[in-house]
Amino acid sequence: MVRVIFKTFGHIASSIGTTEAKIETSGKTVQDFLGALIEKYGDKISKILYPKGSQISDLIYILVNGRNIRHINGLQTEIKDGDVISVFPVTAGG
Repeated sequence: MVRVIFKTFGHIASSIGTTEAKIETSGKTVQDFLGALIEKYGDKISKILYPKGSQISDLIYILVNGRNIRHINGLQTEIKDGDVISVFPVTAGG
């Protein structure tokens, strides 16, 4: 089992009722972690992460230890015990 710290912000945190949680997954990739999130939070998070079905939303950033997975290995980015995985909505300001 891989145990990670999950952090989230904005409307995602409002939807699931928390900004931080410890998540366990039997897998070793971000994709496996997202599966564990969906098991824990169900449709509340599934509809945010995968609004069109099988493709992750372009309006979500996922960071592993502060690094955007899009610049590592995408959903196949490996995770390990103690990693901090942040999932948050894209925001803009002016």
